[in-house]
Amino acid sequence: MLKFLRFLQLILEDILLIAGMVFISIAIYRMNVNAGLIATGVFLFSLASLAGFVRQKNKDEGGK
Repeated sequence: MLKFLRFLQLILEDILLIAGMVFISIAIYRMNVNAGLIATGVFLFSLASLAGFVRQKNKDEGGK
């Protein structure tokens, strides 16, 4: 149970970020489908950029 809580602490920020993006996208889709597609694309692009930065940081720090 303790290992699960430590793991959850590591990914909690990521889970909340993704959940926030999902809810914002859903709200925008309800207003306008084209705007929803644009917002979803921006969010996916942002997540890909963040993942690249994290991967580069881990590579620079020796895989920590």
